[in-house]
Amino acid sequence: MKTPSSTHQPQRLPMSATVAAVLLAFTSLGFSSTIELNQPFTPAGQNYSITALQNLTPLTLDGGTPVGAKTNVNYEFQGGFGVRYTNALDQLTDFGIGLYDSDYAPGIQAASTGLNIAFDHLVSSNGLSATLGDFDLNEFSTDFNTGRVAPTVSIYGNGGFLLGNFSAAQIIADNAMSLLASNDPITQTDLWKLDLGALVGPNVQVSGFTLAADLYNGGGSQMVVNSVPYFLVSVSGCECASVPEPGSAFLILSAGLGCLIITRRRTRGLFAAK
Repeated sequence: MKTPSSTHQPQRLPMSATVAAVLLAFTSLGFSSTIELNQPFTPAGQNYSITALQNLTPLTLDGGTPVGAKTNVNYEFQGGFGVRYTNALDQLTDFGIGLYDSDYAPGIQAASTGLNIAFDHLVSSNGLSATLGDFDLNEFSTDFNTGRVAPTVSIYGNGGFLLGNFSAAQIIADNAMSLLASNDPITQTDLWKLDLGALVGPNVQVSGFTLAADLYNGGGSQMVVNSVPYFLVSVSGCECASVPEPGSAFLILSAGLGCLIITRRRTRGLFAAK
């Protein structure tokens, strides 16, 4: 693949002075430490809940359970939602969305943590996306780093019917990921937009989706276990769903706090054929 030209570099909209001041205030008050959230966790004013899962099979996302798992926030960066899971030694472990060894014997059974997003009512796939962070990638990347993590997602329709499991390879093939920021000034990490509509098609009714880690990257190379995880930052939808507008990101700073919205401009889809 060709290296993208300078005209394709990601751009950011300027942050408002009000939002910057509020974020600075929260940071100075020490809200950056890891927080365990209720299970399931419903963001203030939103029409969906987030449930942490562990023991997911990395390829089909079967076998996942919320037992022993909790949603956390701020583990790797401020505003990043991850998973606090119970390992094989019955120890709570703060983590994100990634691969881990779920058996006592290392290397015997690779499992994935995950986050399930369940909407209160059916929403359209048009404009439906999730903002994800911390893949350690940039505008020059052509595949997911095997030493970190690759995403996979299962998307559900009416009645929880499985619309499809989408691997890292399929996400790349469908040009479903685009770079929002290679080093976001708030999160201090790379942020990506995962376009769920690009995976299931337009005008599809969606009841929810599950984010997890793939056992392989887009090129078919096996990922490292334990992987360096990624995180959910926000969920965005069309006007038919009462979720933040496309490209926005909310930062949950404690279980009792609301949302702070930071708008980002969508850029080209990375990993696409140049």
